Amino acid sequence: MTSSLFPWKGASGCPEGPRDWPPIHTSAGPGEVEHAWDPLLAACQEMARARGIPQILSLWQPISGLDPLAVLARQLGSLPPSHSLGYCYLSHPTQGERVRVLGWGSLRQLDLSGKGRFEAARAFVQGLQPHVHSAPGCTPESPRSQQERPLCFCRFGFAPNSGGGAALVLPRWQLLQVQGELTVARLNLEIGPESDPAALAGQIAAFFARMQRLAEAPLPAWNAWKPQPPPQVAVAEEALLARIEKALQAIQVGSLEKAVLAEAVDLVLPSPPAIPSLLAYLEAHHPDCSVFAFASESEGNFPPQVFLGASPERLLSVWQGRVQIDALAGSVARGANGHQDRMLAKQLLRSAKDQREHQWVVRSIQEALGRLGMKPRISPQPRLRRLANIQHLQTVIEAELPAGVHLFDLLAQLHPTAAVGGYPQQAALQWLEQWEPFDRSSYAAPLGWVDLQGNGELVVGIRSALIEGKRVRLYAGAGIVADSKPEQEVAEIRLKLQALVQALALQPPDSLGW
Repeated sequence: MTSSLFPWKGASGCPEGPRDWPPIHTSAGPGEVEHAWDPLLAACQEMARARGIPQILSLWQPISGLDPLAVLARQLGSLPPSHSLGYCYLSHPTQGERVRVLGWGSLRQLDLSGKGRFEAARAFVQGLQPHVHSAPGCTPESPRSQQERPLCFCRFGFAPNSGGGAALVLPRWQLLQVQGELTVARLNLEIGPESDPAALAGQIAAFFARMQRLAEAPLPAWNAWKPQPPPQVAVAEEALLARIEKALQAIQVGSLEKAVLAEAVDLVLPSPPAIPSLLAYLEAHHPDCSVFAFASESEGNFPPQVFLGASPERLLSVWQGRVQIDALAGSVARGANGHQDRMLAKQLLRSAKDQREHQWVVRSIQEALGRLGMKPRISPQPRLRRLANIQHLQTVIEAELPAGVHLFDLLAQLHPTAAVGGYPQQAALQWLEQWEPFDRSSYAAPLGWVDLQGNGELVVGIRSALIEGKRVRLYAGAGIVADSKPEQEVAEIRLKLQALVQALALQPPDSLGW
């Protein structure tokens, strides 16, 4: 739970009663709003003076009708051509609902490169925790309390020194929307010993007033896309086949049990894609996937880099010490009709090759948990995970996080699993470093959100693309085991690349003004 510095809060950090909290109403006048926040600002500033360092006050307000993607579109549309916006967006299905989180602006940020990146991430989050004070409200014992907590967004690179802007960010502004409920708008405000309380109160009033105005504005016509012919995707088949053969040779001599080969395909589009519209399209057409976008701020007139995609694979979910991990490996296409779809599913479930590929992933996760003294609960047989254009074998793994073990400690052991790297882990990584001809950036790397108490939701950055203006790099991969057939693996990579190709071809309606 975030620390409590307010005298009207009980020992639990929760308000003792509704009258103890002076709520903000966005319909109130500026003078009323500033007066409401005066005690909070004064208490936080007193703490900053006592500790000698700035504190962070995290304030939230539920707002009806506020759409995170519409806010992102307006924020991007309001920028002059020479400016860019750093932002993080993650939208994932949970128990039949879609949870959408947007953060923009950087209040605190940590570069996530180098071999000690997971340890540095843990230290960053734990170092922030005593200095971030959340109000109003308390943290109920329910996953919904993510609405009442400031979140940090993390994007790792696949390898310690991968390029692409890997970072851990506490944003200045955050929105969280659970499907069918109010959106929670959050402002993280730095308060130093010499800060001007009146100016800070003005910032608070301005932020919530702007969010209220955006909530009352007409929503974009997300379903009014203009389909265009999809761009041509040219896989360098000869070079890819040669790499698959090298992997099979390494497996044959016993150096590896499995290697996951990735392919990168570069495209140049007629114009830069409209990112919010593209994300809305992915949510609509890949409802069972986690849709994400991480954009870094750029300097000068260079376009920002945006890493986005629709991932079917949740790497790690941690809530109050309970851990859930997806093992996803083994793939086949969807059928053209119900009968063909069922036949392909049966083929996948009975495939010795796919079952073997899947079990290496389960084993790699089991070993990673074992190194931390964890005893996972694993389903005896994989089940089908059906997506829009592909179906996978999936095993859900559950465990309890031992005391003193942080989410980032577990992540350091897990990444990369045999689903995206290979098995054994270190041998596969060395093989990829030698033979893979491009930097994966954040492809197949962990990304998502964490809170200051060690809870988090992380997905694997697959079915993804790195976008820089009109230039796009698409990524996809396939797992190679002893009885893999090279031509089939190339076909699987082509199939996975299609997840984003059609989305990149669409054009938003002219009326959106992006």
